Amino acid sequence: MRTKYILRFLIALLVSASAFGQQSLTNPVDLYEEDLTRNGKKRLFNDKMLNILFANKVGTAFGGTNDLSLQKFYTAIDAGDTSLSLGANFDSRCGDETKQLIWVFSGGLKIKSKDKFATVYKDGDFQEDNIGTTLKISYIGNGIINFSKLERFDKAANTKKTIKNREEAVIKNREILCEKYKQKTAKFNSEELGKIQETYTKLSAFDSEMTDVAKTIQNKQDELYTELAKEEIDYLEKNKMYRYLWNYWLSLEVFTPFGENKYKTTPNVLTTALKERSFYAFTASFSGNTMWQFSSGESVFIKVRANVKNNNNILVDNLTNTPFQTTTIGADNITVVTNSDEGYITDFKQFLTPSLSIEPAFFTLNNTIGFSPSVEFNNGKYNKTNWKLGIPISLKDKDGKPKVNFEVQWKEVNTFTTSIHYIGISANYLFGELIN
Repeated sequence: MRTKYILRFLIALLVSASAFGQQSLTNPVDLYEEDLTRNGKKRLFNDKMLNILFANKVGTAFGGTNDLSLQKFYTAIDAGDTSLSLGANFDSRCGDETKQLIWVFSGGLKIKSKDKFATVYKDGDFQEDNIGTTLKISYIGNGIINFSKLERFDKAANTKKTIKNREEAVIKNREILCEKYKQKTAKFNSEELGKIQETYTKLSAFDSEMTDVAKTIQNKQDELYTELAKEEIDYLEKNKMYRYLWNYWLSLEVFTPFGENKYKTTPNVLTTALKERSFYAFTASFSGNTMWQFSSGESVFIKVRANVKNNNNILVDNLTNTPFQTTTIGADNITVVTNSDEGYITDFKQFLTPSLSIEPAFFTLNNTIGFSPSVEFNNGKYNKTNWKLGIPISLKDKDGKPKVNFEVQWKEVNTFTTSIHYIGISANYLFGELIN
C-alpha cells in the first residue's frame, strides 16, 4: 500500500514537472488590449469593462421593489403599498461580471400589511389572501457612453478652451495601469507560481479533486483582468472621464395572491343581509425605463408603465367596514346582542382597470435629491386620472447603491365620486445585505 502511494506521488511529480515548464500566467494586459478591438478597429473602451460599468449603473436606479435590482437576495419594506417583500434576483451573467448584463429574473413573496403587521398567520389561520408571489423578468439594452471633451469659453482669448481631454486622459491612464499589471504578472510567475506548483505536486496524489495548476492560473488571469477593468472604472468615475451614460431596460411583472380577499357587503342594511364576496387581487405590468447619468452628479430617469389589475369599488372609494349587530329583547326588556359582524354598505362591483403611468425623475447633488412628477391614466369603469409631485431622496451605501429611498409627495387620488389630496412621505427600505 505504501509503495502504491509512492508510485502515484512520483508519477504526479513527473507530470507536474513536465507541465510546469509550459505553464505561466498570460499577461491580462494582452487580453485587455485584444478586447479593445472590434471588427478590426481599436476602440477607446474595453467592452468587458463597460459591461461591469453599465451593470453597476442600471442596478442603482431609484425606486421601490418594482425597479431593477441586481442584489442576489433582498428584503424590502415598501410604505407605498404597505408591504414586506422577500426575494431573489438571478441574472444572465452567471457570476461572470465581464459578461454583458442582458436578462434579470426576479421572484419572491410579497406580504401585505394588515393590523399594522405583515400577517402570515392569525388565530391559527394561514392568511393566504395577504400573501402572494411576485415574478419579474427584465431585459437590459446596450448602453451608450459619451466621452466628449469638457470645454469652457475663455473670455480673454475669445475662444473655447479644453478643460478635460477625456480620450487622451483615458489612454494615458491605461498605459499606467497596463505597466502595473505587467509587473503583477511577472511577480506571480516568478514568486507565486512555483509555490502553487509545489503544493499541487505534494497533495494531488492524495486528492483527485484538487484544482490543477492550469485552472489556478486561469482563475488568477480572470481575477487580474477584472481588477484591471475595475481600476479603470474607478479612474473614470473619480475623474469624470465620461460626460454621461445612457441605457434602458424593459420589465414584465406579475403579482398573484395565494388566496382571495373576502368582503361582506350589503347594498341596504335595512333590507338586505350581509353577503360574502370573493375578490382575487392580481396585477400585471409592463414597463419601459431609460436613464441618463452624468459624471457631474446629475441623473434623469423616465419610466412608462402599462398596468392591468383586478379592481373593485371598495378599493377605489377607500371604503371602511362598519360594525353590524343583531339584537333581541330579552328578559326585563333588556336588549341582548346575539351576533356581531363587520361589513361594507355598498353594491359590490369588481372590474379590470387598465392604466398607463408616466414618471420622470430628475436627481442632483450626487444623485441624492431630486424632483419626480408623475401622472396615471386609468381606463374602463374606473376612468380617472391621478397625479403626483414628489421630492425623492435616495440614501446610498458605500458602493453607490440605494438602500433607503423616501419621497415627500403631494398627490391627487380620485374615487368614483370625489378627489382626495394627500401630502406625506412614501418610503422604501432595502435590506439586501442582511441576508447576503
